[in-house]
Amino acid sequence: MSLSLIIPVHNDPDGLCQLLEQVAGLGIFEAVIVSDDASDPPCRPADLGFDEAALKVRYLRSETQRGAGHARNRALETVTTEHVLFFDSDDLLLPALKDLWESLQAEAADPFDFCLFRHIDSRQRVLEDATVLGPMPSDQALWARAGVLHQKPYLITPDQVAQLVSIAAYPWNKIYRTEFLREQAISCTEIMVHNDIELHWMSFLKARRILVSAALCCEHIIQAGGNRLTNRRGAERLQVFDALEPVHAVLATQGVQPDLLVAFVGFYTRLFDWILVTLDGAYQAEFRHRASLFLRRHLCAATMALIAVRDPELAQLILSHIREGWS
Repeated sequence: MSLSLIIPVHNDPDGLCQLLEQVAGLGIFEAVIVSDDASDPPCRPADLGFDEAALKVRYLRSETQRGAGHARNRALETVTTEHVLFFDSDDLLLPALKDLWESLQAEAADPFDFCLFRHIDSRQRVLEDATVLGPMPSDQALWARAGVLHQKPYLITPDQVAQLVSIAAYPWNKIYRTEFLREQAISCTEIMVHNDIELHWMSFLKARRILVSAALCCEHIIQAGGNRLTNRRGAERLQVFDALEPVHAVLATQGVQPDLLVAFVGFYTRLFDWILVTLDGAYQAEFRHRASLFLRRHLCAATMALIAVRDPELAQLILSHIREGWS
């Protein structure tokens, strides 16, 4: 089995250098594809002091900024290894990733579509009650309910899938089988933010064999300020519906268990709440209206009845969004 690492980067030479030093230490990647989203100046590893041949680096560059989704998709087209891991330049790889990759070698005879693993959220390091590092409490509760305890990867059940699909939609917490992504035409949405929603949800909806590991294989770094997703407040937030539409199209055309449908609706309805908290006031009314239209178009009476039974609180939240955006 062979593994490529895809790193989208935009104006982050320091983060890229730190990550490439970790890559060299792990020694598990057959290829490292740095996909530069029009950094100024360019973030070419060779110009940052790295031996691209020794690290097996392939450097791609866009002349105009098109977002991390485009950068990942462009890099994926060039992957020649059996498996691929997406990773952000400003996050950290942890030593457990090497152990996980070595454990996955035993799965070569029975290919998996992707392997999901846990991460550390850097915000946990400053929480007074964070006695054990890991994901944020909301995500960790889903891991606990799914009963994932072992670091050695194993095949999960449909019930566990229905729990874990609702974890934060990150692109870097899964090792993918490259042909799975290509056969199912799964990619990132090419928008500036929320571009990993489609990758995450399509992967869960279309995968036949999902492995899972409780190993903490990376650390997600959250910093105040800057241009990360959590800090964006502008009109780009209105593009979230471009990422959600394809997932609903799949849900409408293939038989999906009700738990997954309710999970998806719950995910984006609560995401709407989060967006409204962070969105600039100039875009609030338009976003509310678009959210209302989206919900009215996709949630028929039968779906609402199902949600009302499974999650009454969610049903009330949906109705609130519809009313607020329609008035």
